[in-house]
Amino acid sequence: MKKLLLLITVLHLTTSVIAQQNIEGAILIANTKRVYAIHLPAAYKNGTALPLMLIFHGGGGNYKQMQRYMNMDDIADKENFITVYPGGINKQWNDGREFKESIAASDDVQFITQLLDSLQKYYSIDKKRVFATGISNGGFFSIYLSYKLSERFAAVAPVCASIPQKIFAGFYPANPISILLINGTADPLVPYNGGPVGNRLIGSRGNCTATDSTLQRYLNIDHIITKPVITSLADADKNDQCTATQYLYSGGSNNTTVCLIKIINGGHTLPGGGQYLPKFMVGRVCNDFKGNEIIWNFFKGCLPKSN
Repeated sequence: MKKLLLLITVLHLTTSVIAQQNIEGAILIANTKRVYAIHLPAAYKNGTALPLMLIFHGGGGNYKQMQRYMNMDDIADKENFITVYPGGINKQWNDGREFKESIAASDDVQFITQLLDSLQKYYSIDKKRVFATGISNGGFFSIYLSYKLSERFAAVAPVCASIPQKIFAGFYPANPISILLINGTADPLVPYNGGPVGNRLIGSRGNCTATDSTLQRYLNIDHIITKPVITSLADADKNDQCTATQYLYSGGSNNTTVCLIKIINGGHTLPGGGQYLPKFMVGRVCNDFKGNEIIWNFFKGCLPKSN
């Protein structure tokens, strides 16, 4: 294995530097510079272990854009957890779809492994409360990490994503893991019922499984046999032409939980987020709830795994 070199200049922090809150970092892996941003909550102090949330951008995006779009840092300041925004090579993540050879060549799992090692070495992080979320390509990658690094994460919350069809047959993480799926039934890029990802404008992006198939696979992984608690979320915005229903399954191995928020008429968007592209390209934004708040509340309710 090629030596992994940590650029420690951004990681050896003193208490006086921590007041900056936003920190740019980089790791050199196999001669490739991998970048990320860290946001420390205002109340952070060395010696007090905090939850860590990794947040992954979509294909074609970058970590700085994701930090603004997700708007999770205000929640992190209030709730006292650390957010980290990694950057993919050429704005992409190798998430198991393997639709493009150049993307499949990136060892993004090694990047995240080394990044977690570094963060846990230099910051006060609760190793039992490490989470991952992301949208689109970033959502697929959070699912992939739950498969490849299930021992490192307590829960994941992919948005606009499902298990890639290419790896579905063997998709059995070594450890139970909680998951929150947030998918829209009218997503024009990642079909709710599975199939080809992408469109004629952006090209083929591989294939995904149906949301219901992904849901059932995680129920099997977590050994959950109970019926869901079904809740119709309040239709707070009558003009967005979307409604949402939550399906919550609890009682899994190691206190795991599986949850689906099904957004009727929802598009390839983060609920409560901006309409970043026209509706004809990405579909509708559901404004009945804030996706970032729902994600954190789900993570917050995930109990640490038993030893």
